[in-house]
Amino acid sequence: MSDVTVIGIGCELDRLFARQRAALPMPGPPGRDDLRDLFDAVSGPLRAGEAVIVVVGDWLPEETIRSVHTVHSLLQTDRVAVHVTALPPLAASVLAALAAALAPFAPSAGALASALEPIGERLDVLAWAGSVARLQHPSVSMLHHARSLLPGSSFGIGLQPEPFVQPATRGAQSVPLAPAEHPLELLIAPSENADLSWILEVAAPALGGVAVREVPPTIHGPEWWGTSRLVEAVGVPSSLEWLAKVTLSEAPVPCAWCGEPIYSPPCPFCGDMADPEPRRRSGYAAAALTGATYQTRTSPLESAQAFADVDRRAEP
Repeated sequence: MSDVTVIGIGCELDRLFARQRAALPMPGPPGRDDLRDLFDAVSGPLRAGEAVIVVVGDWLPEETIRSVHTVHSLLQTDRVAVHVTALPPLAASVLAALAAALAPFAPSAGALASALEPIGERLDVLAWAGSVARLQHPSVSMLHHARSLLPGSSFGIGLQPEPFVQPATRGAQSVPLAPAEHPLELLIAPSENADLSWILEVAAPALGGVAVREVPPTIHGPEWWGTSRLVEAVGVPSSLEWLAKVTLSEAPVPCAWCGEPIYSPPCPFCGDMADPEPRRRSGYAAAALTGATYQTRTSPLESAQAFADVDRRAEP
C-alpha cells in the first residue's frame, strides 16, 4: 500500500532513506495567510485518490491544531487522519518521514495511521543541553536547576526508552541506554554553539557504537528543550523491514463505523471509539464495506470554492 501522503506540520525532514517516498514537511505553524497552502497540500493528494495522514506536534500554537481541523472540515472527507504527537521537534520530523517510508509496507492507510504511536515508541529520543532550567519533559530536580546556573554546565537528557537527566561528562558514564537488537542510526541536530562530546562519547557508544548522521538544527527545538545550546538526537531504526515487522505485521480489522482497516480504536479517519466489529452502518461507511462507490458530500473542488467563500467573508 503506497497511496497515502504524509504531511508533517512543524516537521523538517522529507525522507530518511534513499529512494523512499517523501513526506511533505511544513516547518512553520501555518498562520492565517498559510491556510491556503495547507488546504492545497491536503486536497491535492485527495484529488489524486490518495489518503492523507497529517502529523502535527502538540507543542505548536493552539491555532495550528484548529487550522488543521478547519481544513479537514472544509474538505468533508473520510480520507484524512490527523495524528497529534508529543514527540519533540526532531523526533516528530523523524516520525513523519518514517510514516512515509513505511507506507508501502502497510496493509492500509488506516493501519499505518493507527500504528504511528507504536512507531514513535520505537525511537530513542535524547538530547544534550546547555541548561535544563526551562526543560519541561522529563522532570528536573532542584539540584539540576541550580547546576544550570553554573558557567559551563551541560546535561545529557533522555525521553525514550527511559527518561533521565544527568550532568554531561566525557568518557565512561552510566546512562540508561542499551545496544539495540536491530540496526540503528543516531540522527543528531546540533545548534551552532553545541558540544557533541556527550553524544559521541557517551550516548552513541551506549547504544552499541551506532553510526551518527548530522542534520540541520530544528526550528522549534530550542523552544521545546528550553535552551539554544542544544543537540537533539534520535535513534532511528535503519531497517524498514524490521520496523514494519514489529509495527505493521498484524492483520487490521474494519473500523466499526467507516470500515477502514485499522489496528485499534479510535479510528484515525472517522474517530469512532468502538472496537472494530460489524454493526449497523450508513452512507460511505456501508459503501466502504460493500465495495460500492461513494461520493463524499463535498468534493475537493467544491470545498475549494467553500474555502474561497470563507476568505471573502473574512475580508474587511
